Amino acid sequence: MNNPGDPVTLRHPLRMALLWCLLFVGVVACATFVPQQGWNASFGPVVPHDNFPADCSLCHTGSDWHTLRADFQFDHEQRTGVALAGAHRTASCLMCHNDRGPVQQFAAQGCSGCHEDPHQTRLGRSCGDCHNESTWQPREAIALHDRTRFPLVGAHAAVACFRCHAGAQVGNFAGATAECSACHQADLARTTNPNHTLLGYSQDCQQCHVPLGWKPARFAHPESFPLTNAHAGRLCVECHTTPNAFQGQSSACASCHTDNYAGTTAPGHAAAGFGTDCAQCHDTRTFRTANWSHPGSFALTFGHAGRDCTACHIGQVYAGTPTTCNGCHMSSYQSAQNPNHVAGGYPTDCQSCHNTAAWRGAGLGHPASFPLTNAHARACTACHTTPGVYTGQNPACVSCHLTTYQNTTNPPHVSFQMSQQCQDCHGTTVWSNGTFQHTFPITSGEHRNMACFDCHNNASNRVAFSCIDCHEHRQTKMNSEHQGVNNYVWASASCYQCHPNGRH
Repeated sequence: MNNPGDPVTLRHPLRMALLWCLLFVGVVACATFVPQQGWNASFGPVVPHDNFPADCSLCHTGSDWHTLRADFQFDHEQRTGVALAGAHRTASCLMCHNDRGPVQQFAAQGCSGCHEDPHQTRLGRSCGDCHNESTWQPREAIALHDRTRFPLVGAHAAVACFRCHAGAQVGNFAGATAECSACHQADLARTTNPNHTLLGYSQDCQQCHVPLGWKPARFAHPESFPLTNAHAGRLCVECHTTPNAFQGQSSACASCHTDNYAGTTAPGHAAAGFGTDCAQCHDTRTFRTANWSHPGSFALTFGHAGRDCTACHIGQVYAGTPTTCNGCHMSSYQSAQNPNHVAGGYPTDCQSCHNTAAWRGAGLGHPASFPLTNAHARACTACHTTPGVYTGQNPACVSCHLTTYQNTTNPPHVSFQMSQQCQDCHGTTVWSNGTFQHTFPITSGEHRNMACFDCHNNASNRVAFSCIDCHEHRQTKMNSEHQGVNNYVWASASCYQCHPNGRH
């Protein structure tokens, strides 16, 4: 019998049987094949019972020594304070309790006290990091592998361990390298599209490949010709047509798109002498719907924008097209009747009145000498009543408003001989709210808010005014108050001459 203090070896028959059980039975406890109280003869001879209780009837029946009591029960946790979990619950008692030594001595060593370490301590002594008491199979191996320098991603997660770890089938996981070529050297050698060996490609596969799938490979194209939009995701041989030749490829658009250039008819690129630098009009999103920057001297805005080139460039002739408005719009100019542009002598420079947003609703810049503000912002024919005549119009107010001037009675403009310069009292906002500034200060003090006819009471001469007709101005009273005043005369003009402010 081994010394309980010696290292665990294979010399003891019981130890040898235990190791065979663990290595080849694997996922189930050894005691699964024999009763928990029994003993398998393949384990070797039964260990001596020197340290067992002297009362044999605790385990054996009275008939023979090979039959144990069927009603044998032992509450391990209650009797010893140690609970048996998982496969340990069904293991044979003698697997742990035998004459190799006190069971406490081996239990203090943890898993290695009973289980030989197939990993040869390379994975540490804490078996519980990968195994549990229910099954010897490792758990969460993928997650545990992520703690290494080579996380298992994509196809690598489905590969058997021994494909990378040659000793994995006997528990040896040491010595695996993270270099791609260690596993994929054969893939590198047999690849012909393109030929990796011939072209001297790097053995660092991850520069082009990802673990999610060997195909398609990804390659960082030079920044001088980025593969964007329609250029992206295409096979290399679509542009690099010579097998295994990837150097010296022209980056000019025409090197791939000459056929498109020659076959385009709307507009005909070759006939129009368009450049072969496709990027001037096209991008990599779609070859159709080109976008060409028109010269700044004739920007295509609003109604000019978004039109087919041939709408202006008749016959697909793109040189020498006039930039003047009448070069395209002369027929519109000649047919315009409201107003008649020809009869009115309008200039053919359409942009003086029109813009590219809308042809109708032209905005004419009226002369600064007569700005069209507020109510004057009307249709041309409202003032220019002679059809097609827009010159020589009199800017005086009465040329349009004489009838209004003559018919006004409050106050009567004619009899008051009021000025015909309507702007002296009226503005262009509203006609009915004239403002007349009377000679100061006849509208102040007691004269405030008096009606015009209170003073201008001569129906035959509204310009004349009366001061002496007021109830306060009796002649007898005024004669008495003005005794001794030089040049005193009982007349309105004299009153105003001495009392221009209406005061004593």
